[in-house]
Amino acid sequence: MTTAVKKSDTNVKETIESILVAFILAFIFRCFVVEAFVIPTGSMAPTLMGAHMDFRCPDCGYRFEAGYSSNGSGESFSIPDNANAVFPIYCPNCGLHLPKVSANDPDNDATNPPLKFGDRILVMKYLNLFGDNPQRWDVIVFKSPQNGEHPGDFSINYIKRLIGRPGESLFVGHGDIYVAKPGSDKKDPASYVVQTKPQWVQDALWRIIFNADFVPQSKGNPGDTYGEWTQPWQQASGSGWINADPSKNISDRQFLFDNPTGTGELQFNAQANRNAAKFTDWLAYDQTGSQSTDDRYNSGPYDDVKPVADLKTSFFLSDMKGDGNLRIVLSKNFPDATRSVSFTAELSTNKVRLIMHAGDQSKVVGEHTIDLTGRHQVSLENVDYRVVLRIDGKDILMTSSQDYHPNVQYIIDNPNDAPTGDARIVGDRVQAKIEHLQLWRDVHYRSERSSRILRAFADGDLNHVVTLKEQEYFAMGDNSLMSADGRMWDQRVELKDEGDLKVEPGIVPERFLLGKAFFVYWPPGYSPFGLPIRAIPNFGDMRFIR
Repeated sequence: MTTAVKKSDTNVKETIESILVAFILAFIFRCFVVEAFVIPTGSMAPTLMGAHMDFRCPDCGYRFEAGYSSNGSGESFSIPDNANAVFPIYCPNCGLHLPKVSANDPDNDATNPPLKFGDRILVMKYLNLFGDNPQRWDVIVFKSPQNGEHPGDFSINYIKRLIGRPGESLFVGHGDIYVAKPGSDKKDPASYVVQTKPQWVQDALWRIIFNADFVPQSKGNPGDTYGEWTQPWQQASGSGWINADPSKNISDRQFLFDNPTGTGELQFNAQANRNAAKFTDWLAYDQTGSQSTDDRYNSGPYDDVKPVADLKTSFFLSDMKGDGNLRIVLSKNFPDATRSVSFTAELSTNKVRLIMHAGDQSKVVGEHTIDLTGRHQVSLENVDYRVVLRIDGKDILMTSSQDYHPNVQYIIDNPNDAPTGDARIVGDRVQAKIEHLQLWRDVHYRSERSSRILRAFADGDLNHVVTLKEQEYFAMGDNSLMSADGRMWDQRVELKDEGDLKVEPGIVPERFLLGKAFFVYWPPGYSPFGLPIRAIPNFGDMRFIR
């Protein structure tokens, strides 16, 4: 005799089974494939945001973020009450000291600005199990090698950028990363090679110096810390440069060179405006410092800055005509002037050249035939001892390591004599229009905020560089001033119950790696109906992590 099963009972059973299968699959997926994390601090800012505040300069319109110190880590962090906090907020583009109180825009002033939690990210886990070992410049998540509240407690998750790989020796010098490959003599300066970042990484690590699309409209501020703003791209010699001239149909965001018989030099004046820390590693995200409920409105913006000479100039070029050329010049100036170097991208209507100047010597690195009579996007970058001229997104001319390389011995002997940068645009017997002119600087890794691991390097001692064994890694944050990373960790990892694991301070053992961060799936967004929780993500800021 066959017992009939009711259809409703079958449907309930299938539904429960489907839910259980989905739950198991989700659990397996989370444990072994992808997991979500939240960024608690600003050690990777502005690549990845921790707790922060958003601002829009009321004068030039430039948008930027400033960090906000938080307690705890992971998803358990909390933002303290800032009911009485007044922050010193300065625009990184034009230098405006944002008003203490703005009746017209209360969410965009220095008093009690709205707070946002950090980015929420997705991490691809245990990549090494699939033969995809972490590569230099990857953004990785790992268990902190520093003990937490109790000895042997490594439960806190950190996110940093991978700098050193197994078997390598490395140090930080003048803001760059130098690595000696496995098997090299770590005491020989000639063994160390500056590490050039791939373009997809470098594009994420440029920090703004000035964007000419954001020009202050008031040109001044009643506050005595700002003064009258002036255009920092200034004619330093000759004639022919025109800016903000309606009679020539040139706005204050455009530049025209019009001198068919002569030469004129446009130079970026880093000191043109009072609140300017140009060509330094100052970062707008760090200007609020540690969390405080005090009124710190009148604090200055630049307490501790280091010179930066790795720069990029980019713009759109159009209406070029004439027999001369337009020259973009980026210089790296050392305290010892004999070591200073500059590069010129020489643009004419039918050809481009890249020229290197060192001392009283000049060398043509390369030239390329190209039609520049139309409208083109042009950029010249000097970063990590590599110079690239890029037109319409394509690499046209580039230096080699034979053309241009660091003097490692000089950097070791003079760790505090980092070079300064300079940017110029020279017109010579042509007519040319420039729009969307931007100037950027590279991320600058610091070495002086360090424990015994790297501190000895400041004394020129290659006996104390970071040396990694097999299955050991070294990581640092993109926000080098504020990042607690391998430069500062001072605790050894000793785990006798895990194969007698012993790792020197500052180093991440391979078994502590959790995976590679690859996507920001929930950037801090908006508060619907005035709720305190920002429940709607900023979809436009969802992005892959570079």
